[in-house]
Amino acid sequence: MPAPLPDHLGLEEVLGRVIALGHHNGEDAAAHGRVSVANLMATIGERSFGPLLLVPSLIALSPVGAIPGLPAVTSVVIILITVQILLGQPHFWIPPWLGRRSVDAGKLERGLSALQPAARFIDRFLLGARLTWLTTGPFFYAIALLCLLIALVTPLLEIIPLGGIPPNAALVAFALAITARDGIWALLAFIFTAGSVYLLMMAL
Repeated sequence: MPAPLPDHLGLEEVLGRVIALGHHNGEDAAAHGRVSVANLMATIGERSFGPLLLVPSLIALSPVGAIPGLPAVTSVVIILITVQILLGQPHFWIPPWLGRRSVDAGKLERGLSALQPAARFIDRFLLGARLTWLTTGPFFYAIALLCLLIALVTPLLEIIPLGGIPPNAALVAFALAITARDGIWALLAFIFTAGSVYLLMMAL
């Protein structure tokens, strides 16, 4: 098992670590070519809240997010993470029933690999130390609350063609903002959130 992800790292590195996990499990006959939620969380680390939010958001945004039932699983994971952030928990905990949920390792690897060129491009603009006040203190908890609300409504938006893209993009941008301490990405996430609100109003 790789060492847990550090708090400050690029998007491409996060993808690379998760893809490597999928590749490893795909070659492991004992694992039946599956990657469980517990596998992912152990790789990320129970104290790295930025990457913890980033990985399920990336999975939901990637092509693998089209697997039936998977968006619901990623939403539940995000809800659990954000609730524990808001409660001030020092580390993340998942119930055993959720930890046992899994996805095909090959599909996970292929889906996330499709995002690598975009991740490489985004990393050029992930500079950190910009408007850091938008990612710390009360704003950190405000971001957690917004991510919680987005995760709650995302399953409703999935009924709209491509409706899951804006909320999942908002979640990725918020997670990048927290991970890199880059407030510019928080501002971008607010724009995606506004788009999600518009889509929700349409769905209702």
